[in-house]
Amino acid sequence: MISSRQLEYFQAVARELHFTRAAEALRIAQPALSQQIRKLERQLGLTLFERNRHRVGLTPAGRALLEHADRVLSDLAAVEEEMLGWAEGTRGRIRLGTARGLATQVARVLAAFSAAYPAVTVELKEQTTQDMLDGLDAGRLDAATLATRPGSGDTRLAWHPLGAEPLVLITGAGTPFAGRDRLPVAELDGADLVLYPPGSTVREIVLSALVAAGAKARVRFETRDYRTARALASVGLAAAVLPRSVAEEPGMPVAIVRLDPEPSWTPSLAWSAARGPGAALAAFIAFVAAHPELAALGGDISDV
Repeated sequence: MISSRQLEYFQAVARELHFTRAAEALRIAQPALSQQIRKLERQLGLTLFERNRHRVGLTPAGRALLEHADRVLSDLAAVEEEMLGWAEGTRGRIRLGTARGLATQVARVLAAFSAAYPAVTVELKEQTTQDMLDGLDAGRLDAATLATRPGSGDTRLAWHPLGAEPLVLITGAGTPFAGRDRLPVAELDGADLVLYPPGSTVREIVLSALVAAGAKARVRFETRDYRTARALASVGLAAAVLPRSVAEEPGMPVAIVRLDPEPSWTPSLAWSAARGPGAALAAFIAFVAAHPELAALGGDISDV
């Protein structure tokens, strides 16, 4: 039978793809780690790693085992966390993924939550929607503030809404779109645009709005950072579409133009329905639900 320690050792090597770095992370000697991995391979009758003088790689069997190891170790951590919560009050760790554009809201929530639950540690990672969905599925994340709400047919996730907000166009002060109160999306046909990489929900919302309007913008720049999009728009190199609250934050000067029809994003806090929340995550979910003003976006779309 495979032990949890063997899975931890295997997971560390699989993540680092380097025995020395994995041993340092685990705080054990590298020869001892190599011995444990060889023992696991003999036990399974499989080769888990491809080794040569220059690199370490996962075999197909190793990749399959890593998926199971991520889930099993995540479940064990959740069990331990919940039992500690029952024994000593709410404590533990929450691995939280967050969408770009929610930094201000998430910071407000985490500051208030940490004050109320000082024994709970929250580890935050900013990722694309697809990366967060993969992390939730594999057990690498406990929860995520997604840039959209899970589909009604997606039974893998449970979720709590975080409001809704329009997406707006930002552009340089001297550009043709500046000074417009509203801009039909169709007029973006042929316009130079900053867009976000595949896996971004805002990217998909923007592309869907363009298709629905019969428009095809020229994607001149691609970035993961709204600040970069703002900088490019500010100097007139391209326009960008992003959440209104992000557009209204301090930064390089831009003109903000409402689109017609107005696309919107609908962020949510999501977690695995199958694993369910442990004590710490359950406290966090309840805290967010009880304090909607902390996670409020820059105004609901019904207000504009």
